[in-house]
Amino acid sequence: MGEGERHRVMAFGEIFFAALEVAGTISFAVAGAMAALEKRVDLFGVIFLGATTALAGGIIRDILVGKIPPSAFSNYRYMAIAAATALIVFLIARMFREYYQHHVEVVNAVNNVFDAAGLGAFTITGAKVAMSMGYTENGFFVVFLAMVTGIGGGVLRDLMIGEIPFVLRKRIYAVASILGGVVYYQLVWRIDDMAAAFIGIAVVFGLRMLATIFKWNLPKAYE
Repeated sequence: MGEGERHRVMAFGEIFFAALEVAGTISFAVAGAMAALEKRVDLFGVIFLGATTALAGGIIRDILVGKIPPSAFSNYRYMAIAAATALIVFLIARMFREYYQHHVEVVNAVNNVFDAAGLGAFTITGAKVAMSMGYTENGFFVVFLAMVTGIGGGVLRDLMIGEIPFVLRKRIYAVASILGGVVYYQLVWRIDDMAAAFIGIAVVFGLRMLATIFKWNLPKAYE
């Protein structure tokens, strides 16, 4: 592969990865807004919970590595995307109330696919940030930050609306993020970083889809 072709491949990979992050931001914001609607909160609550779901994981990660202010407050693109998405969900639910209520399961099913892709992208983003901040030798911390980036927003959202966090009770969510982070961290030393990132995302996405299709859950002491 020539130098020019290698640059084109890297550029495509970066664009695709950025697109996945945007898709994940939108998906997480939709999930947060829908959870807020179920609790009958007002417009501000819908936007706040949507943005929290989409951004809180990255904010927690940045604070843990000493990146102040967190990226969400220095690059407003993702904040704007999350807030706009939550607002659109609110307007649709308000203007087309009956249609929304009758099709909420379909919306959830479609959103679940984007959510899985977003979880994968955010997981790898968390690992990349940890390694870029100098924690390349601390594999445990890299994987931990990968998981926090992927699930932190959803956990905080559920706590704010008085629910047991989804990631602690259904569909192998946090476990998928952990495994994706582990795969990425193990592969990044052996193969191209972009290839390792895509494989890590594929692991997270594949596990989430399989868990959804086959209704996989971790065992509980009491059913």
